[in-house]
Amino acid sequence: MRPLRAELLKLNRPLLYGVAFAVMLFCVLLAVGGASNAAKNAADAGHVPSSCTELRLPEGPACEATKVSVRARAALDRVRRLQDAKRTAAQLDPAAAGAEAAGLMASLPGVLAVALLAGGHVGGEWSGRTLKTVLTHCGRRERVLAAKLVSLWLAAAGLIAACWAALAVAGPILVRAYHLPSPHASATDELRHSAGQFGRALAVVAVFAVIGVLAAVVTRGSIGTMAATAGIFVTALALAGLPGTARWTPATWVQEWMGFAAGLGSVTTLPDNFWSRFIPATGSPPGASAGLAGLVATALAGVLVAVVLFRRSDVS
Repeated sequence: MRPLRAELLKLNRPLLYGVAFAVMLFCVLLAVGGASNAAKNAADAGHVPSSCTELRLPEGPACEATKVSVRARAALDRVRRLQDAKRTAAQLDPAAAGAEAAGLMASLPGVLAVALLAGGHVGGEWSGRTLKTVLTHCGRRERVLAAKLVSLWLAAAGLIAACWAALAVAGPILVRAYHLPSPHASATDELRHSAGQFGRALAVVAVFAVIGVLAAVVTRGSIGTMAATAGIFVTALALAGLPGTARWTPATWVQEWMGFAAGLGSVTTLPDNFWSRFIPATGSPPGASAGLAGLVATALAGVLVAVVLFRRSDVS
């Protein structure tokens, strides 16, 4: 417990607060954009041709039938736009905002945030030449590495909570400001869904933290840790887009475990992730259980490699 307490005290510095502020600002700005777009789409019904001249058709039964068809399509489009606005309002509800926060932090925004924290908190031990002093006080390298990993994971969990808190405050204000329709959703169901997604996101950010620690052990520097952590997951997303490889990449495992919509289905007025849009919706998905198994295997492999390399590292 002493090494973990020491690592948590190290996190009490501007780096963590700066990253947390950036995460909260990003979440709020994304919510502002989503609410604005939803309100604009709901209000913009578009012009519906009401005459045969506008339809460029001669007067007669064919023109009348076309006008009926056009009006029906316009009515369906208005219903769809209204449903999109209600969905956005539901995402901005304080109880439901946890699912939005979890999805964002379990995708690329979370990767970048964890990469920054790993660079400063773990990779910085080599850049600042303080690792030798740390190991002098605690000679068991596995305990030091475990403390860094757990503290980084707890910091990532705190970022999810910070995003949720920011959205819980800003969401109702944005719904009122942009006059979004009430979704009439159950607060209990929304809170249950948010709690479930929060728990799933904890497993994902744990993998992010493992990769961050591994990158620090390999690169031995702040910049290298940040670049390697982000690069590994960008590479995983690129591999997930190749035929025959998507099923076996960590990117797909994250998508399946979190339940992100496949492919462009995740592109909505207010996206709940920046992940699955980069993965084509092809082939049979492995499922949530297979996704969790893949993530667990990735984490265990990363921890094992990091421990072996750290044991053999010359920190003098």
